[in-house]
Amino acid sequence: MGGYFSSQKETQFKSDAQRAMEDGTFCVICGGPFDLEGEIYDIDPKDPHFQWLHRLRLLGSVKDVASHVLASDGFLPSNTSDLDCVFLSEPAFFSLTGSGYFHVSEHTDEDDFIVDTLHYEPAHGTLFPLHDACIEISCRVIDRHQSTHKNSDRKPALSILTRLLNGCFTERNERSEFHGTVNDIFDLSFCSPAYGPRSVLALGRLEWWGGAYNRFYTNPIEKVDTATFVKSVLQSSPRSRDEPDFTLVPSSKPQKLECLPRELLDTICSHLPIPSVIALHRTSKALALQIPLDSAFWRNSLGDGSLHPHIWDLDTRCIEQHLPQPNIAPLDPTASWDWKSTAKLLAMKRFPISGCDDRLVDVPNGFWNRCRIWSTIEEALQQQELG
Repeated sequence: MGGYFSSQKETQFKSDAQRAMEDGTFCVICGGPFDLEGEIYDIDPKDPHFQWLHRLRLLGSVKDVASHVLASDGFLPSNTSDLDCVFLSEPAFFSLTGSGYFHVSEHTDEDDFIVDTLHYEPAHGTLFPLHDACIEISCRVIDRHQSTHKNSDRKPALSILTRLLNGCFTERNERSEFHGTVNDIFDLSFCSPAYGPRSVLALGRLEWWGGAYNRFYTNPIEKVDTATFVKSVLQSSPRSRDEPDFTLVPSSKPQKLECLPRELLDTICSHLPIPSVIALHRTSKALALQIPLDSAFWRNSLGDGSLHPHIWDLDTRCIEQHLPQPNIAPLDPTASWDWKSTAKLLAMKRFPISGCDDRLVDVPNGFWNRCRIWSTIEEALQQQELG
């Protein structure tokens, strides 16, 4: 994975986030910390904006838990996972001014469990401290990834995530070139020339002082403001009245499905997932005429999340209610806005740092961070398949 990225930035300067990476006290999925005490001078650790960073759990294989719990007296933390082989702890916490270990609190009078994480032992896995939000997004990515492989057996997303993390962690620890960054299993301490820093681990001194950390530290699940952003993109994407009206002419006599009435095909398509409708549309010229991918189609694709699974919380009808109304109501309520170009734009999950579409200038920090985390796991799954 390293070949895609540039070299590390400013090796002389080490932020608290980079030190956390070396100490194994950071989230390997997003690169963010679990405690902000001692971080940048202008961050208020108690600000609600940052509280999602403090909500974390430990994830790993059940068989590896005992070797990571310190002074347990034979007891182990409760497992909230309903899978036999996967361990997911109760909420955990970490303090930069504490022992340097993670604590898992039980709902009893017993003392907290003290856990050593990101600890490598040959032939064994480790426990990963992860933000709740990062776990949720990762599981959504995995479910989506599996849905695109129709011939494979579906496995629990949490089980695949555990295997993915442990596989990457073991590989880096067994290869000498990753000395010093063995915990950075997704190359989050690297900076892409096209897309910029992959996480706060890649920020330089001036970027920290300039507040570049803020979008990395914005909650990617709650209050991401996708509706406002999509509405803004739509308003910047009016339908052109000068669009050419191309007409496809079938080159052969209609066959089978092509002979069905338009009304019946519409009914059939209403029960199909969006990708299947696109596949039907591309089958022949006749079906392309019968099943047009018009503006209403692209609006619906955004509404059900089938083509944009990273925007699972979008209500397109609510957006339409707040869009400016044309002076004359068209027969097609979607005719005033270019839903197709909007859908195409919103399919992006990595945003270029220069030369990008003007409509992406004001991407909300929460949505940007969600897309970043999503693409990190998506790329890791693709890399795993290639390997």
